[in-house]
Amino acid sequence: MKVLLAHGSPDSTHAKEVRKVAAAVSKRLGETVTAAFLSDNQLPCNADVVPLFLGAGVHLTKDTPRLTNNSDCTLLPSLGSHTEQIVALVRTSQADKAIFLLYQSDGFERLQAALQPYGQIAFLHGEPSLSAVLQQHESSVTVQPLLLFPGRSLARVRAMVANSSTPNTRIAPVLCELDGFAERVANCFRENS
Repeated sequence: MKVLLAHGSPDSTHAKEVRKVAAAVSKRLGETVTAAFLSDNQLPCNADVVPLFLGAGVHLTKDTPRLTNNSDCTLLPSLGSHTEQIVALVRTSQADKAIFLLYQSDGFERLQAALQPYGQIAFLHGEPSLSAVLQQHESSVTVQPLLLFPGRSLARVRAMVANSSTPNTRIAPVLCELDGFAERVANCFRENS
């Protein structure tokens, strides 16, 4: 059994998108892959678990190991540990002028360093904020949110862009909507089998 472990959200769209990715990964692997969330009390016993986290915060360093240990599961490297592949994935959808939007700086240092050569970095929670970075642009720019799924955070990004004075600002798709995302997640399992 294989499990994709996601944060979870009160937004029902989030769970739907995680299950959609699990189904796409399942199809690529030719075996069942289920979705699970940190709020679950138990995971399927003896499952291989890939955490769908980009940063190395408390959910990845404490909550995920506790849940997998309690469920007698094998914890595989998180999606976020595949920094180069994530960078390649987002760069394929980018224009020349890009702002890479990370959730926060803490725990996202590797991803930040890998993206830095390709555009500006902004944070949803922290400085420089997306609003501050957008003020530096007088013409069109693409904001690439490094968010796994649509939801409240993406709504906040849209509001920041709408309130900016930068004309023709484009918001690129979140990661789960990019071509190659499900294949990248499937490779997380393949690389550890």
